[in-house]
Amino acid sequence: MDVCAGGTIDAGANTITLTNNHRVACNITSCSMPGFPVPTQVPAKQGSTAGSTVVTLSSPATCGDYPYTPDCCDQGTPPAIKVQ
Repeated sequence: MDVCAGGTIDAGANTITLTNNHRVACNITSCSMPGFPVPTQVPAKQGSTAGSTVVTLSSPATCGDYPYTPDCCDQGTPPAIKVQ
């Protein structure tokens, strides 16, 4: 899931893989999803390879839309994790 775009995961998931296509690391400073650890850092892109990290949730994902705040994205509406 692109850190600046958000995306969808399945209910019951225990991990989320986040990718970062920026040349600087991206820090997620807040997330409304229960069990999502903050702060979380997604490493910077290296050459043509996106940075990525696997986030382990402290509780399985439950259905809903969960906005979060990354510090590397220039957009008015924060991205969200959609769980279905």
